Amino acid sequence: MLSKNRDCLSIVAALLEGTNCGSSETQIMSAANLSFGLLGKFLDVVIGAGFVRVQNSKYELTERGREFLDDYRHFEERYLRAQQSLESLNCEREQLTQLCKGFKRLDCVKSIILRMRSNR
Repeated sequence: MLSKNRDCLSIVAALLEGTNCGSSETQIMSAANLSFGLLGKFLDVVIGAGFVRVQNSKYELTERGREFLDDYRHFEERYLRAQQSLESLNCEREQLTQLCKGFKRLDCVKSIILRMRSNR
């Protein structure tokens, strides 16, 4: 999942996903959708963290890199579910707000309570 403005974690994850056994810089750059300048900076980060190693000008994902990528994928799944839940709650809030329009404050509260009880 690539968006216009990615955070560092998502860029690192995209770079690691693009690092197959024996990937070249060009292959990683293309897979991670990075400029050459950003690729160099992030390769320094992932190599320094021990996520990627270089052999014969090719980049390979290490076991530590695989573990990070797995952890990131699980985090991303939970994060997306939380975002969807928040969006759903915001929709419910908006619906409740719409119910209150045109009512006196006390009538609005009573209406909401009655609707909530009838939906149980």
